[in-house]
Amino acid sequence: MVNSDLKAKFNNLGFDLVGFTRPKLKKELSKNFKNRYNKDDLPSFVHHNVESILNPKKEAPWANTIIVVGLSYASSKIQETDGFISRYARGVDYHNVMEEKIKEGIEVLKKSFKNLKYSYYIDNGPVLEKALAQQAGLGWIGKNTLLINEKYGSYIFLGEIFINKKLSIDNPAVNKCGNCTLCRDNCPTDSLETPYYLNYRTCRSYLTQEKGILDQNKEILIGNCIWGCDNCQEACPFNKEIPRDLHSEFEPKITGNIVDILNYDRKDFPEKWLNTALSWRGMRVIQRNALISLINLNVKKEKYRKVILKKMTDNSPILRYYAYKAYISLGYDISQIQDKINKENEINIKKILEGSG
Repeated sequence: MVNSDLKAKFNNLGFDLVGFTRPKLKKELSKNFKNRYNKDDLPSFVHHNVESILNPKKEAPWANTIIVVGLSYASSKIQETDGFISRYARGVDYHNVMEEKIKEGIEVLKKSFKNLKYSYYIDNGPVLEKALAQQAGLGWIGKNTLLINEKYGSYIFLGEIFINKKLSIDNPAVNKCGNCTLCRDNCPTDSLETPYYLNYRTCRSYLTQEKGILDQNKEILIGNCIWGCDNCQEACPFNKEIPRDLHSEFEPKITGNIVDILNYDRKDFPEKWLNTALSWRGMRVIQRNALISLINLNVKKEKYRKVILKKMTDNSPILRYYAYKAYISLGYDISQIQDKINKENEINIKKILEGSG
């Protein structure tokens, strides 16, 4: 079977992008990762799989071809809520959608090749998926470190299928960022100060996923983001004229409405949030970010006061901490919560009042 026939079959399954490459990373595409690793400039979870990340053959010695697939999640729906949730997390969990389609693709491969051996990954394995995607011609890694496709922009989910069959490969995509700096100019935390380098320590998207109580600088950097950040993508010229709403699964089902989020019961995950990319993290971090967002928005409303008071009785000392901090930061009447303050024995309210908590 020639590649064009196989690509057509994968397109018929719903994949927007399909490309083929060898299970070997080109030096120019792995150079940035190697440099960051040597400088200990990568998130800790990456270090366990460095050898496999840099050498796909180590992960799958039998592999001869990697099929890289992509799904567009670009949406035309505009959400104007007080809190922000990144577009990739608003619909059905892309892991589930991609896995279902990849399994259908594997059935196609089984009918096409005898003695097929395979494995697949969806943002869950030791692979540099964006580098492999560029090698397979799906797009180029832009200055914001995201994969950009000339037709579909950067709102793309990726998956990889390793197979033991040797197929002809596609030419790598050519970088077309040119002199454009819009993604870097519009990063709210200057995390893209150096092109093709993301400072994950200050990136809003990373910060919204951290657990626990954050230091004040990180709290400020989060802004009003409940989860993720799309600023660099919103600014990218390649995301302006692209097809949208291609997959009903990614139609937005959740929003960043802060009052709604803070009213949810953490032990009973909201039904519409189930099967989204956010459900795995749990509601505590999301509600913490909602309270931080209220601090940063600095808007004093009765509806906010009510949900902040509610979180002061939460079992989580982290959420109670941010509830007190939000209440005090927004300038609500302290005398009305004095009874709660007197009973609180896990949080240093005095430090919050002094502005050092």
